[in-house]
Amino acid sequence: MNFTGPIFDLVDGVLHDEPDYRGFRAGTRTRAEFSDFLERTRGKLVSRGVPANDVHFAKRYPVSFDAVIAHAFDTLAPTGLAVPRDVSRISAQVAANIGSDFDHGGFGTYIYPEEGRLLLAIALAARPARTVFLGSYYGYWAAWALPAIAACGGSAVLVDPDPVAAAVSRRSLARLYPDARVEVVCATGEQYLSGAAGPFDLVVLDAELPRDHADPTRRGKGIYAHLLRAVLPHLAEHSLLVCHNILFRDHSGCAFFDDVIARNHDELGAFRTLLSGEYDFFVELPTTEGVGIGFRSSSRSAA
Repeated sequence: MNFTGPIFDLVDGVLHDEPDYRGFRAGTRTRAEFSDFLERTRGKLVSRGVPANDVHFAKRYPVSFDAVIAHAFDTLAPTGLAVPRDVSRISAQVAANIGSDFDHGGFGTYIYPEEGRLLLAIALAARPARTVFLGSYYGYWAAWALPAIAACGGSAVLVDPDPVAAAVSRRSLARLYPDARVEVVCATGEQYLSGAAGPFDLVVLDAELPRDHADPTRRGKGIYAHLLRAVLPHLAEHSLLVCHNILFRDHSGCAFFDDVIARNHDELGAFRTLLSGEYDFFVELPTTEGVGIGFRSSSRSAA
């Protein structure tokens, strides 16, 4: 990555004074008009360090963060989860705290603002006792959920094989949430889960392996199937699954996403098959990079 911190902050920093950008965020420009504006502004964005493909992802930006949360909980109605009280104010405060106090340690992230707020809202609603983040990277997405996890007396474990990323997680999260019960483990998800102390009632997946990995079933997001299979024996009787990069439908109308969706069908096929047999409910939410949420109502044997 050639940027530090959230990619959204880089894009927003370039565009925040542009009338077309402000108009889209205010709801006075259509998504098609916003997409045309982004293509006209592509050169400026790329010259300021935005990767070319991320100009396309900007076409999926939500108009309203609050609307994303409202739509998500409408979709999640079968799980019994309800929109947390005062979630807009809480989200704004958590965003401000992370923005001012989280040390990215030179790392960059593709977690978008509405995806952070969504995970926070789910944790507020679900009140998980024990959460595991598989592919936690340097802890940025976890930072959004931890205020809710700590508030209900829960604990969290972050698992990632990168020792530098793990060190950034420990340092940043300890400073932000000194009283939270957080463990950072430097290991692969499967290594950790071979002796994990569950049960977990919230699992957050955002692992990824190189697309030239020796095992073709683990390439890219193919690792999700392996991690899900490994975590199944450690789940609580009722549990939630939150996954990043679940994108099988596009609302931007941009042809770029045809290839992204085709790749996801290829890499995530085994994961989706496992989900269909093990989860009662799984939905794709149309965030910038796509978030999937699953609900499992009872303990089952691993597939």
